[in-house]
Parts: sequence; structure tokens; C-alpha cells
Amino acid sequence: MRIRIHKVQHIGEMSFLQHSKCECRPKKDRARQENPCGPCSERRKHLFVQDPQTCKCSCKNTDSRCKARQLELNERTCRCDKPRR
Repeated sequence: MRIRIHKVQHIGEMSFLQHSKCECRPKKDRARQENPCGPCSERRKHLFVQDPQTCKCSCKNTDSRCKARQLELNERTCRCDKPRR
């Protein structure tokens, strides 16, 4: 495990009263970046991408991408499958 030491501009002795007056930096809340859309409900979420304007989920794979690999796009599962005969 690697430990990074924070470099401090001025290191000095402080009394407890001085130290208690220090203010901590506020944490950057990820909750503030609220997403108005709910997550995609599909099981394999990594295969889907969500449009932030319409909140619509769609496949990352395209039909042309699957056809280039001589496969067919299964829109329900959003995967390239072997063509049925």
C-alpha cells in the first residue's frame, strides 16, 4: 500500500484554541449533481446509454456494428447475437 504525504505550506505549532478555529474544506458532494432521470431498469446497465434530455435508454451497440461482425442486434438484450436460421 502506498501512502501519499500531503505537503503543507507552513507547518508550525498551534494551540488548541487556534486549531479549533480552523475550517475544513467542504466536501464536493456528488449528490448535488442530481440526475433527474432514474437509472435504466435493464439488467445489463453497462450495455445501455441514457439520453439526459429525454431520459430514454438505448443500446450502445448499433445494428451496423453487429452486422460488421456478421451478427444481429438483439434490441431486447442489447447484445450482438448469432443470426437465427
